Amino acid sequence: MTKVRYQVFAMNFAACLINYGDRVALSVAAPFILAEFHFSPALWGVVLSAFFWTYSPFALLGGFMVDRIGVRRAYTICMLVWSLTIPLTASAWSAGSLIIARLLFGAGEGPQAPISTKLTANWFPRRQTSTMLNLAQAGTTIGPIIATPLVVLACTTMGWRPAFVILGAFGVVWCAVWWFVARDRPQDHPRSDAAERAYVTADHEPATGEASKGNVRFWTLLRTPYVLALAIAFFAYSWVLFMFLTWYPTYLVDVRGVKKTDLGGIATIPWIAATAGLIVGGFVADRLIKRSGSFVKPRKWMIVACLIAVAVCFGPSPFVRSPTLALALVCVAIFFLLASYQYQALIVALVPSGYMGRLAGVIQMCSTLAGILAPIVTGEVVQATGSYTPAFLVGGALAVVGAVAVVVLVREKQTSPSTDSEPLGVA
Repeated sequence: MTKVRYQVFAMNFAACLINYGDRVALSVAAPFILAEFHFSPALWGVVLSAFFWTYSPFALLGGFMVDRIGVRRAYTICMLVWSLTIPLTASAWSAGSLIIARLLFGAGEGPQAPISTKLTANWFPRRQTSTMLNLAQAGTTIGPIIATPLVVLACTTMGWRPAFVILGAFGVVWCAVWWFVARDRPQDHPRSDAAERAYVTADHEPATGEASKGNVRFWTLLRTPYVLALAIAFFAYSWVLFMFLTWYPTYLVDVRGVKKTDLGGIATIPWIAATAGLIVGGFVADRLIKRSGSFVKPRKWMIVACLIAVAVCFGPSPFVRSPTLALALVCVAIFFLLASYQYQALIVALVPSGYMGRLAGVIQMCSTLAGILAPIVTGEVVQATGSYTPAFLVGGALAVVGAVAVVVLVREKQTSPSTDSEPLGVA
């Protein structure tokens, strides 16, 4: 059996790595940018949020795009746009110009998550969806691990502006390699043999394209309880993630007394925990699927348990006096936060393939609304109270809300993941 699927996966992993390496750069460079521009916390929160103003709607548009034009072309367009717009950050001269650069950058990155979900659904068996999605998503945590010290090094040696030009070059190179390596599905790839195609599609729904939709309409699926639950839980997940992503380096400098020159090492530690959470969460979910005979139940309860753990660790962390213990609590919280990343895998399990990209885009758009709000709210809270503590407490409370929504609204009709099956329904 050929193993072309792993080459396609490697490119998806690299795209996720570049995605978050690019995205975290502004937050890592924040102490250097603020030293030049002297923005207030509230104004800087708006700058950090601007990326998500376009990222959110383009996540939804990306879902429609990948369902219509396929994975290969959609990913190429997405990567080219964001790689050619991130260098615009280097030319910024004011808050307004930074906001415009971030708006364009967010439009490019928005479609990436639904494209990645559709790619994984096309190229791997459903019983492996959590593992492969989470392994690919690990690129989004390894990216900051690599990018954080490199951006700090660039900022301290060359200034903060060249870092954004260098980052854009990686994406352009990726596009050239991707176009030759990838196809939309194993059936379309000249180097994928019949055995690999049969292995990949053994537990997929029996029909693809229009036949997979049957009589179900997109708007009917959109109103189902599980979509609402996943949207709420993914919003809570993203609130904590994006608050951490955009404000945590500044918090370490302002509150915990970390020197700017030490930020590259210390700020990467939670991302190591995040990477471990993604990898462990994916493997555990798929192992439980094999044991339980259900595509849905293990993923549902992993989301619930992990979000509760996030609430317990993230919210109280600013009350801890010891900087080391506080960092450890945040690391545990981020580990469980990323282990809860079963949201898109549940969409793969519950949605017909013809609508998979756009429903993945819907919950991605809802999650990124947190990316719009979390940086702004955090900035306003810090400016109004002079403290980050209320912002941490809000993140913990939202994690509890997300867990409750999944408990109440996600139901399933059990089916065996080892046999061919119709798409899972909602009981």
